[in-house]
Amino acid sequence: MKKLAALASVMVLPAVIVGCSSSSDSGTSGERTYTEKTAKSTGDLDTLKWGVPGSEPTTLDWIYDWDYGPSNLILSNLCEGLTRQNPDGTTSPNLASKVSSPDDKTYVYTLQPGVIFTDGKPMTAEDVVFSLHRNLTASPASYWGLWYQNVESITATGADEVTVKLKKPDALFAEVMSTPAGYVGEQGYIQAKGATYGTAAGGVMCTGPFSFASWSKGQNITLKRNDSYWNPELKAKAATVVMNFIPDPSALNSALLTGEVDGASGITVTSLNGLRSADNGKLYFNKGTEVVLMQLNDLTTGPLKDLRIRRALRDVVDYAGITAGVLGGYAQPAKTFAPEATWGYAPDIFKEGDADLAGGKQDVDAARKLVEEAGGAPSEPIVIAVNSDDISIVNAVTTIQASAKTIGLKVEIRKLPAAEFTDLFFNEEARKGVNVMVNNVTVDAADPLELLIQLIPGSPYDYTGLDDKRFADAATKAAETTDDQERARLTNAALKIYNDQVYGIPLYSQDARLFLNNAVTGAPVNSLSQWYYPWAATVGKS
Repeated sequence: MKKLAALASVMVLPAVIVGCSSSSDSGTSGERTYTEKTAKSTGDLDTLKWGVPGSEPTTLDWIYDWDYGPSNLILSNLCEGLTRQNPDGTTSPNLASKVSSPDDKTYVYTLQPGVIFTDGKPMTAEDVVFSLHRNLTASPASYWGLWYQNVESITATGADEVTVKLKKPDALFAEVMSTPAGYVGEQGYIQAKGATYGTAAGGVMCTGPFSFASWSKGQNITLKRNDSYWNPELKAKAATVVMNFIPDPSALNSALLTGEVDGASGITVTSLNGLRSADNGKLYFNKGTEVVLMQLNDLTTGPLKDLRIRRALRDVVDYAGITAGVLGGYAQPAKTFAPEATWGYAPDIFKEGDADLAGGKQDVDAARKLVEEAGGAPSEPIVIAVNSDDISIVNAVTTIQASAKTIGLKVEIRKLPAAEFTDLFFNEEARKGVNVMVNNVTVDAADPLELLIQLIPGSPYDYTGLDDKRFADAATKAAETTDDQERARLTNAALKIYNDQVYGIPLYSQDARLFLNNAVTGAPVNSLSQWYYPWAATVGKS
């Protein structure tokens, strides 16, 4: 599992608490200022060269794009949702000029006039219905299908109107229309391309500020400015954007420092110190939505079946040591997978709930006592699987192994190649013998519930095997509640149960991070904006 995936007529949320430009935080690497965005660009660019960390995308078909990585980073500039997530945390109209909800099971999307695809053909209500329906009918199934489980019908109710009927109220459905779950593509093009859509041969056909130009396998993907883009406020400043795949952190650092690429986001935290003193550019930070989580697998058996052992493992983690020593201070210890940057509404209520959660601080004596109360440490080791390519997570889990040993818990680290590690989240057979999977998780919209609802019993991403009715009822009721204040309270209740029962162990929350050289500016500094906002359109000359 890579993603564990408030309604006025324009769906505006209060600004997400992502840090203020005047605030600062300190770590072992020194003071740093948090900022929401870089300076506004003053002019157009011929070519923007971007460094893309992580593995090359397997596809640019949005229904199979759920990875926080290169495909999200690229697709957010090619395709658009019915609504749009903005860098300040608000959600606003996009391909839908208006969203109305005549009752709590109906959403009516009035389409933006004059929108055309990058081949010049007009966007129609039929294109929208087809695109949303792909999440219900695609084979293989859409990765975003989870958010369509309560959809009863999607119909064109006018030349410029699409109506979605739900089986029961679902506030999250409306929120994810600003993600690939709500993306719109050209029906005729997608059907003609068939299985090649989203590949180097099939390309992409959407309505965004850029069009797909070419894909050089193993090297880069090139985007071209869409000069017929419907939204003048987000008309691209760069005529061409070359997305260069640079999975090796050292190589990406070198490319940034030599000017081979102009910028990069989501840079591996272990590489940041080398960029702090760069004279050709600057690092930018903001409070992030990303949390590294120990996801526990099959708690019906094995060494973590006993809640006391789970709590002992949580308490023995040296959170401060990991964030300072392994991550250089570019992260904060986490008690929850819903840090402050995810509180897009009712922040005061979420703050109260967060204060009531355990974890995020080492207590070796308490951990040792819990092991004693459990009758001693389990005889079998706790098997923790990690992506061998993510050095910071490998190092963090190595420190956890050492800490666990001090209270008698045996930890075995299983390092897997990226593809094999990813398979764990979708293949029950592959998870056999694995007790914990350590992965980076985040919300897709600024709502803690969006991640929480994916963990309830019956969800394909609930790995515990435990049927906790209290937890499921609280989360489900929250999703059916359209009042922000009450939804936040119910979400807090579900988060508290998840925390108390230790169904997962959040380790640390990572800063949003961005490097730009001195020649360019205009990019937002926000985790969600890197994946779901056309960030490249605003980057131009400094």
